Amino acid sequence: DGLAKAFSNEEYAAPPEGIKATARHILVKTPEEVSEIMSQIGSTPFASLADKYSTCPSSARGGSLGSFKPGTMVKEFDEVVFNVETNIGEVVGPVQTQFGYHLIVVDKRTGV
Repeated sequence: DGLAKAFSNEEYAAPPEGIKATARHILVKTPEEVSEIMSQIGSTPFASLADKYSTCPSSARGGSLGSFKPGTMVKEFDEVVFNVETNIGEVVGPVQTQFGYHLIVVDKRTGV
């Protein structure tokens, strides 16, 4: 039937997601706190460290910021998250912003 064929046609599929990323982070105020956390990376789950140390409300979700597009976060944060040289799943940082020091994990990146 023509209607079913039209809806199954890839030409009419939803557009690609575009540029987006999914990331987690731990936000702290001092380089000393960063050092303390980094000494525990690998032996303690990132989500547990976020819950314990992060000053961001996302700490309640293991540091998860969900999915977002470029321009949603501050410039320094976006530069790391949307950089194709930043490896997915690796802890990056500290990245200093107006809010403090971030340790960032990019879980997914599309359209870059």
